[in-house]
Amino acid sequence: MRSCSIIILVLLGLFSCSEDVSREISTDYTVEASLLFQFSRVLSESNYLGNISYQDYFRINSSEIPGCPTIERSLDSRIIVLDYTSSVECTQENKKTRTGKIILDFTLSNTINPSWILEFKDYEFDGSKLSGMRQFKALTSNETEASFENLRIELPKNLSFQVTGKFNHSVSRSNFRPFALSTRGMLEGRDPAGRNFSLMITEPKEQLFACYREGWHQTQTGKESWRVSRGLNTNVTYTTSFQTSTGCNPLVIATLPDGRNYQLNP
Repeated sequence: MRSCSIIILVLLGLFSCSEDVSREISTDYTVEASLLFQFSRVLSESNYLGNISYQDYFRINSSEIPGCPTIERSLDSRIIVLDYTSSVECTQENKKTRTGKIILDFTLSNTINPSWILEFKDYEFDGSKLSGMRQFKALTSNETEASFENLRIELPKNLSFQVTGKFNHSVSRSNFRPFALSTRGMLEGRDPAGRNFSLMITEPKEQLFACYREGWHQTQTGKESWRVSRGLNTNVTYTTSFQTSTGCNPLVIATLPDGRNYQLNP
């Protein structure tokens, strides 16, 4: 009886190992790259909003923000609410559906150590849901640090990411108005398959406000690296390059773990 038990345990172990290997082999690199790109795209969509200052929100109008939200300004509370549920009628080149609200609390932005918060409230962008908040603090007059914990991004088909990270942003201005945004930093978390993964910006990602005004939030130039765990101390790595193309829609090329190049955008 004891020998039979041992044989059963060995067989279970073999089937378990076989299942792990099968799961790894069945992962399609192009599918995984597309999923990670969608995540990165949704994550960067609100970068500009957190780097527009409290004063900037009194200089710009709804038509200069993708989705043309109603801008609710409060002088007393120093809170700005971008309401996409009641968007303003406007024309933008690249239209994407947005609902819900983004709340920017600038209560502490005029203190000795300026800081502010960007919070997502029932916010959806192009079919993806975001929940949580980002905390910003000023490093210099044109540099900020944005940190977040357990920020949740749910892509269509209930594909959820939960991440924690920190990014540094640098804002270039022209006539005191935002002109371009440069981002660097990294994050880590879990992907929809429950795997640990990390994203690192290896070459600063640049966004242009002229494109942003027309609804194009995508990075124009830069590089990032995605590393995804496969268990047993093994990882696969993707490198992604954002390249300026015609207009504001960039060319995005991923180098897959097997060395192939794969075009993600446009």
